[in-house]
Amino acid sequence: MPQTTVQQFEKMIGESAHALILLPENPENDFLCSAFAIAYFCRDHNSKTTIGFSDPYEQMTSLAFLPRPEKTDIVHTIKGTRDLVLSFDTTHNNILDIRTETEDNMVRIHVTPERGMIDSRDFSFLPGKFPYDLIITIGATDKESIGTLYEDVPDIFYEVPIINIDNKSANEQFGQLNIVNTIASSTAEIVSDLFVKMHWQVSKDCAQSLLTGIISATNSFQNHNTTPHALTLSSQLLEHGANQQTIIHNLYRNQTFSLLQLWGRAMKNLTISHIHDAIVTSIITQNDFVQTEAQKHHIHAILKKMKQNYPKAKVFILIYEQKPHTFAALIDTKKANIALEHDTTRTVKTLSDYVYDITLCAHTQDDAITEIDDIFTQHIAQL
Repeated sequence: MPQTTVQQFEKMIGESAHALILLPENPENDFLCSAFAIAYFCRDHNSKTTIGFSDPYEQMTSLAFLPRPEKTDIVHTIKGTRDLVLSFDTTHNNILDIRTETEDNMVRIHVTPERGMIDSRDFSFLPGKFPYDLIITIGATDKESIGTLYEDVPDIFYEVPIINIDNKSANEQFGQLNIVNTIASSTAEIVSDLFVKMHWQVSKDCAQSLLTGIISATNSFQNHNTTPHALTLSSQLLEHGANQQTIIHNLYRNQTFSLLQLWGRAMKNLTISHIHDAIVTSIITQNDFVQTEAQKHHIHAILKKMKQNYPKAKVFILIYEQKPHTFAALIDTKKANIALEHDTTRTVKTLSDYVYDITLCAHTQDDAITEIDDIFTQHIAQL
C-alpha cells in the first residue's frame, strides 16, 4: 500500500541525521516560524537541523521574542559545506606521511610513499558527501527562489532528497515529497496540520512558533486568506500553550521609537501617484535613516504600514536611498498581480510573490520618482 504524505514525511525525517531547512531570500515570518516548528519536530526525532536563508534586510529581528530550537544552527550561506577527498590506493605502496604547506595563494599537499614514486593510477580525488542528508524547503516556489544559498552549492539540490512545503499555486513541485496546499493560509498552517495528523504532541515553544506564523501570514486573522481550518488549528495551538497576546504585542505593538520616527517621515513623503490613484508611493532618504537611527530591516515594516493604512490601493512603493545618490525601491504589487521580475534594464530581486526590491538608475529623488512612474505606466491597464 502506498504511503500517505504524512507517513512519507515522518519516515524521511526519522531516517535523517542532519536536515537542512532552506527558506527563500528575505523570508516571511511565516516561513521562519514554520522552520522553527519543524526543527522542534526533528529534535524529537533525533535529527540535527540547520536553518539556512539569506537575510540582507535582517527581518529575523522581528522574531527575536521567539525561543530558538535547541541543537539548531542558523546560517546565511552553505559555502564550504562539501570537502574534496583525495584517495590513495595503498595496495602496492603505503603512505608514510602527509603534510601541507601554504605559500601566498597556494596550498601544497606533500605525500611521502614508502617506496619510490606514487603511481598516478593509485591517486584520485572526488567530492565528499554533504553534511546534510535531507533538505526541507519552506515557502519556495522553485529552487532558484532560495537565492544565494542555491547559487552557493546547486549540486546539493540534485544529490540530497527534498521535502517541498508551500502554499502557492506557482510551486514547481521540485521535491521528492511535495506538500503543497494552495488553500492553506500559510506554511505554518500546513505544518500544524501535519503535526495534528501525526498525533505529535506539540510543545509550548513549538506552538508559539506556529501560531506566530499563522497570525503573521493572516494579519491577525483579518486577511481574506484566513481559512476556517487555520482558526481551528490556532485554537488547538492555544491549548498547547501558545500565547496570542505575546505574539500580537511583539508583532504589532512593540514598535521601537526609531521605527515610529521613520514611519512619520514616510507618511510626510507619502503621495498618491499622478499616473493612477491605485499606486501609493513614499520615499526615505539617507538623512531619514541617520536622523531616526533606524535599521535596514525597518523598510519592510514601513511597507507593511503603508498597506495597512491604504487598503484601497493596489501597488505600494517605498523608494529608499541605499547610499548617497543611489536609490532602490521596495515594491508590493500583490493586489494588482503585476510581475516585474522580467525587467532587464534594472537589477530586480524578487523577495516573495509580487514583492520586489529594484535598484533604480536614478541619482536624485525626483528622478527616482519619475523612473517609478515610467515603470508603471506600461502596467496601467492592470490596475
